Amino acid sequence: MIVALLLGAGLGLGLFVGGRALVARRVPLAVALATLDRPRAAWLQPAVELETATGTRTVAVLRRVGVDLDRLGSDLRVTGRTQERHAVEKLAAAGAGIATPLMMAFVAAAGGVSVPLGLVTVAALAFGGAGFFVPDLLLRDAARSRRGAFSTALSAYLDLVNVLLAGSAGTETALVAAAHAGDGWVYAELRTALVRAEATRRSPWDVFVELGADLQVSDLQELAASVRLAGEQGARIRSSLAAKAASLRGQQLARAEASAQAVSERMAVPNVLMFLGFLAFAGYPAIVSIIGGV
Repeated sequence: MIVALLLGAGLGLGLFVGGRALVARRVPLAVALATLDRPRAAWLQPAVELETATGTRTVAVLRRVGVDLDRLGSDLRVTGRTQERHAVEKLAAAGAGIATPLMMAFVAAAGGVSVPLGLVTVAALAFGGAGFFVPDLLLRDAARSRRGAFSTALSAYLDLVNVLLAGSAGTETALVAAAHAGDGWVYAELRTALVRAEATRRSPWDVFVELGADLQVSDLQELAASVRLAGEQGARIRSSLAAKAASLRGQQLARAEASAQAVSERMAVPNVLMFLGFLAFAGYPAIVSIIGGV
C-alpha cells in the first residue's frame, strides 16, 4: 500500500511539473535581457554537444527509414530551429509516449490491479506513435504564428518605407533605412536580404522573392512583385506600397476577428456542458422516483 501511494505521489508530482512546464509564464524584460547577456555555463557545453550528436544520428536513422525532415525545412527556418534539435524532440516525445502506459501499468500492478500485457503493448505503441508526430504539429503552429508576426511587421515596414519615400528618398535607400529602423527577427531578415542584394549586385525585390519563398510568406512575395512592377513599368511606388500595407492591415483585422469568433464559440461549449450537468443533477431524483415506481 505504501509503495502504491509513493508511486501515485511521484506520478502526480511528475504530471504537475510537466503541466507547469507547458504553461507559459511571464518573464520580466530585465530578467530576459540579463539571461541573454549571461555567458553560457561551462557545464552546459557537454549537454549541448550530446544533443547535437544525438540529433545528427537521429536524423540519419530517420532518413534511412524513410522519414525525411527536409519537408519541414521552411517551418524550421521560420522558427529558427535545426533538424537535429527537432529530431531529438521527436525522439523524446516518442519515448515519453511509450513510457506513459508502462508507468501506469506499473502503478496499477503495484496497487494489485492486473493489466493485460497486450493492452499495455498496444497502448505504448499508440502513445509512442502519437508522441512522435506531436513535435511536427507544434512546429507547424509555431511557424504559422511566426509567419503571422512577419506579416504584421511587414505592414509597419511598408509604412516606414512610404514615409521615407514621401521625404524624396530613393527606393533602395528607403528600403534599407526602413529595415534599419526596426528591431526583431523580421527586420533582421529584411536587413540580411538587403545586404545580400547589395553584395551580389541584385535588385532588392529579387532577393525579397527568394526570402518569401524560403520562409513561405506570400505577403513578402507579393510585395516584391509590387516593387518590381513599380521599378520596371514606372508605376507609382508610394501608391503601390500603400495599397499593399492597407491590404495587409485588412487581412490582419480579418484574422483577428476570425480568431475572436472562434474563441467565443469555444467558450460556449463549457456553458452547454454545465447546463447539461445541471439538468442531469436536477432531474436525477425525479427519474429515479419514476423508475422505482414503475
